[in-house]
Amino acid sequence: MTQPLYTGQVRTVGESMARSTTEAQAFKIFMDEPVELGGSNGAPSPLDFVLAAHAGCLNYMTFYIARELGIPVTGTEITVQGSLNPAKFAGTNANVRAGYQSLTATIHVQGSATPEQLLHLQREIETRCPVSDNLAHPTPVHLSLRVAG
Repeated sequence: MTQPLYTGQVRTVGESMARSTTEAQAFKIFMDEPVELGGSNGAPSPLDFVLAAHAGCLNYMTFYIARELGIPVTGTEITVQGSLNPAKFAGTNANVRAGYQSLTATIHVQGSATPEQLLHLQREIETRCPVSDNLAHPTPVHLSLRVAG
């Protein structure tokens, strides 16, 4: 039997070029840009949220899979770093990618897992993390633009 698809949805209201508020379930997420990009640096940027979403998903998957496999994990500390060339979104070079050129994620695991268990855990996380999958593989994006009325 096929499991039903999960459908996520957010609603974002732009207050200016750089500042927006997003409603996600019962939560509000504020986004802004650094001053040098026209914002007031009053909140993380959308690109920061991409990194944060990846780190949050890696954390969840680490605990979830470790529990499933009986690997003792009591905590994590995760860093995700991305490199981006702003030339495309700035309109100065159409030949570079608009998004991150690459991401590097490091998960520091607390617990008494053996090196073999950590390797097994890493392989499972790499293949099962939904955010990693979205970032590593093309996901069709369908954009429409309409006049509000």
